[in-house]
Parts: sequence; C-alpha cells; structure tokens
Amino acid sequence: EFKVSANGQTYLMKALLNFNEKTKETVELLLTFAEDNGFLKVLINAEYENGDYKGQTALHIAIERRCKDIVKLLLNKGADVDAKACGDFFNPKMNMDGFYFGETPLALAACTNQLEIVQMLLEKGSDTGFQDSRGNTVLHALVEVADDSENYINSIKQIYEEILTKHEGENLEAVTNNKNLTPVHLAAQRGKRWILKYILERELKDKKTRNLSRKHTTWAYGPVSSSVYDLTGLDADQDISVLKLIVYNSEIPERHEMLALEPLNTVLCMKWEKFASKMFSISFLFYFTYNVILTLISYYRPNRDKFPVPLDLSRHSGRLHFSGQVFVFICAIYLMIKESIELILLRPSDLKIVLSDAWFHITFFLQAALIIVSSIMCWSSLKECVIVLVLGLSLGWINMLYYTRGFETLGIYSVMVQKVILNDVLKFLLVYALFLLGFGVALASLVNTCPDNNDCSPYSSYHTTVLELFKLTLGLGDLELQKHSLYPELFLALLVLYVLLTFVLLLNMLIALMGETVEELSKKSKNIWKLQRARTILDLERRLPPYFRKKFRIGQFYHFNDNHRWCIRINELNWTEFNTSVACTEEDPAKKGIPDTLHG
Repeated sequence: EFKVSANGQTYLMKALLNFNEKTKETVELLLTFAEDNGFLKVLINAEYENGDYKGQTALHIAIERRCKDIVKLLLNKGADVDAKACGDFFNPKMNMDGFYFGETPLALAACTNQLEIVQMLLEKGSDTGFQDSRGNTVLHALVEVADDSENYINSIKQIYEEILTKHEGENLEAVTNNKNLTPVHLAAQRGKRWILKYILERELKDKKTRNLSRKHTTWAYGPVSSSVYDLTGLDADQDISVLKLIVYNSEIPERHEMLALEPLNTVLCMKWEKFASKMFSISFLFYFTYNVILTLISYYRPNRDKFPVPLDLSRHSGRLHFSGQVFVFICAIYLMIKESIELILLRPSDLKIVLSDAWFHITFFLQAALIIVSSIMCWSSLKECVIVLVLGLSLGWINMLYYTRGFETLGIYSVMVQKVILNDVLKFLLVYALFLLGFGVALASLVNTCPDNNDCSPYSSYHTTVLELFKLTLGLGDLELQKHSLYPELFLALLVLYVLLTFVLLLNMLIALMGETVEELSKKSKNIWKLQRARTILDLERRLPPYFRKKFRIGQFYHFNDNHRWCIRINELNWTEFNTSVACTEEDPAKKGIPDTLHG
C-alpha cells in the first residue's frame, strides 16, 4: 500500500526524488506513520525491484540529493547501510548512459564527495570490504569516478583515508577487482594522475595506521629528506604493474607526466643505469654495424655493371662480399623474428597506438623484410633486387633515429620531429594530395595530346602535369601561357589559383602549425622523451632471462611491523616545504648504511 508503482517505488522515495523545502517534514511524517503502523523497516529498506534502478533505496536517493539531515534520520531509524543498487543505470556500458558508483550507500557518498555522510555510514557499521558486480571495493569506485584535479584531490584524500583506516582485516588497498586490478593499478590505467600521486606518496602520521602508508620519511634535515617508498604493485617485474599500465597504454593523454612521479621516475632512472643503458648500447652497436656492412656490400658490388653478377669466390674481394651478404641476411632474419614477437606482444588495436608506440617496430620489421627479399632476389639473379635493396638501405639508416632516445638532447629533438610529422605534415600531405589530384586532372584535360613529332607541353599528360605542379609548389616552376592549351587564359587562371592555395596558403599554414607544435612540445618534450626511454627500458627488461631480471631488480626488502615490503629509498630536496613533522625519523641522518627496519 505504501508503493507508488509496480517497480517498487515508495511514497518515501517519491518525496525524496521531488526534493523541496518541505521534503524533510514530509519524510518525518511518513516515517512516523510507518512506525506507528508497524512497517517502518519495510518502508525504509524498500527498493526498486526491477528496471534501471533495481536495488536503489531511499537511503541512496537521500545521499544522491545530498540531504545530510535526512540521511542521519534514515540511519537512526534503521536504514540498511549495505543495500545494493545494481540496476543497469548504475552499471552503464557507456559512461554517459548512467552513473556508476559501486552500488552501496558508502560508495555513493564517497564518489559524490560527502565526507560527513561517509563518516556517519562508517559509524553505523557499513561494510568497507564489499565488492560490487565488477569486483570493485569502495576505493576502486572512488578512483574510477572521482574528478582527477589538483583542487579536488584534498577532499578525495580525506575520504580515501577515512575508509582505508576504518577497514578491519587485510589492507583494503591490496584487494583486486574482476580484472585483477588494485586501486593503485586502476588509477594508473585510468590516467588519474593526481589520485595516483596521492596514493604513491601517502604518509599517515598516526602510529596506529602508519602501516598503511606507502611512503615513510626516515630522516629530514632542512630541505633534504630521505624517504622509503613501497614498490608493491609498481615495478614491471610483476604481471600487472603501474609502470606497464602507464607505459603501454597510449590512450592516457598525460602519461608522460605520470612517469615523472616518485618513485616511478627514480625506478626507471635506476633501471637505465643498472642494465638498460648497457643493453641499449649493445643493440645500437649491433644495428650500426649491420647498416655499415649493408652499405658497403651495396655500394662496392663486384662486377655491378654485369647482370647476373657472377659469384667469384676465388678472389679475396668476392669471398669478403659474399661473407658480408650472409652476415646481413642472418641479421635481417634475426631482426624480423624479434620485431614480429614485439608486434605480437603489443597487439595494436587501433591506428593511434601503432603510430604513437609501435612505428619503430613496424619500420624495423619492414627493413629486415626488404633486405631478406633483396638477398634472395640477388642470389636468384633477378635484376630488380637493386630496387628492393636501395629501399631497405635507406630505411635502415632512417631507423637509426630510434637510438636517439638513448641521449637526452638528440632524444628530445627526435620527439619533436616525430610529433611534427604525425601531427602536422600528415595533415598537410592529405590536403595537398587532394589539390594535386584535382588541379592535375583539370590542367591535363585542357592540353591537347602531344603528337610524336612535335615539341610536347609538360602538361600534356597527367604524370608530367603532377610533376610540374609539384615544382610550382616549391617555387621552381614557371607561370606562363601554354600554347598547346585549349583555353590558355583559363589554364593560367587555374595555375595562379593552385599557387595561391598551395605555395602561399598551405605551405605557410604548415610552417605556422609546425612552429606552434614545437613551441608546445618544448614545454614537455623532456617528459615525452623519458616516456619513450621508459618503453625502451621495459622492452629490454622483458627480454632478460628470469635469473637476470631478478638480479637487476630495483630496491630491497624492508621490515615494517609484522610484514616485509619491497621498497626503494629516495633522497629528495624540497625548498618550498620543509619536512618539519614527519611520521618516523632517525636521530642520526649521517649514519652510514641503509636501515632495513622501519619502526612503526
């Protein structure tokens, strides 16, 4: 009798949905009437029975309407603090088709930034360890939904810590969802930079909850401090790690900024110094040697005026040339197999990922394939092998740009070149190709076919017309009347229009856009270069055998209270904020050695 519709909506829910200045008074009257007639619990905990809002109760609605007084009233009257709103609206497939918050009232209050209501629910015994249909805890839901901005992070910190510290049992931050992601993994996957920064640098002052910190400052002297960071879930030696989720996810717009966070930045720098720089140098020397030998055997071919080239192993030069061919062929096979494996592991799902992260894998693979094909063609005495060979030779030296990422100055320059080509030059070439196609066909159609015995106009055929137009674009052609044209004035007018659109407009737009791109990249090019180097580091680490991967692992075990954690020590300098009140400090910062025990 207290229900309005067949889907389970009650008069109490309807009153809350139509919120106004008299809503509180109406709710109190409904609750008093229900209590007097013995169905208070039923009314308060009634829920939508089907449809988009299945499982939603009056408490959910009151929290969503931000009615703190009504929420308190419902809780005091015995509202179910663990009711689960699991309708389609609360678990949308697309973000804008509904609102995901984690099903429970506690998760809803957390996701809508209502700290006082969160505290009220926790006092009433709300289940902080509940996992919804996605396997997410309230911390997962908070990371998923919360606005990731510097201004908003302070309120998120309070709610996050309130729930984390009130949870009993295992560390709530270690619980994984259906995709095997912890909250810190989810923050990395979603590109929530400020939330990730907070989680990585969280340092709790209270001794009772200090074991939940991920950062422990051991000593501080003026602006200098030494801290131990927990690497659990961060390093790439684990199946799912923050580093992998950031580096291999090109859909994160500011992932280069996320890698600048500590301890991620220090971990990557130490990996580079410990093993990656050596492996990278070896790879560079191998590919450079491969290109040099390929260049030498291509340019100094014996009897290259003859075809097919006779294989003369009786002379020293012939044996040397053949040895070089075999070496290059074996190297090309190795490169082709290696890059095939890399592309399979990458599994590019769209063009953006290929262009941003996998272009060098594709060019290395293509160059190796060209060299293999050209070698087989040459040994089969096919004259066309030279065409394939010169293409592979050119691409081989272009691929050397990949190794500029090992050097900061050259790496930053390479980043700018890459971004300008992908962002500006490709768009220019697309528009330019349309102009070239349209004007080429039009101008070629206005010129009479050239008889074999007369002087031909350069515009008499389509391919020669395109060449002349390209020369005009570069300022190398001539604007003149064509006597072979059917309508010389129209022909000249089209040429002038073409020059205005390409030489004057398109080229100057390209120059302006490239200048803007370079100016924008100059502010963040170093971090973008570090991102490219980070990918190289993880790729090199993945190739290591398990023994060496374990041997080169960054960090060490620290004993903290009743457990061991894999951590890294970082010394930091901060002139803007002195660490005057740190959670745990050593009396003697000059003490030699690194303590492996942190006292809680």
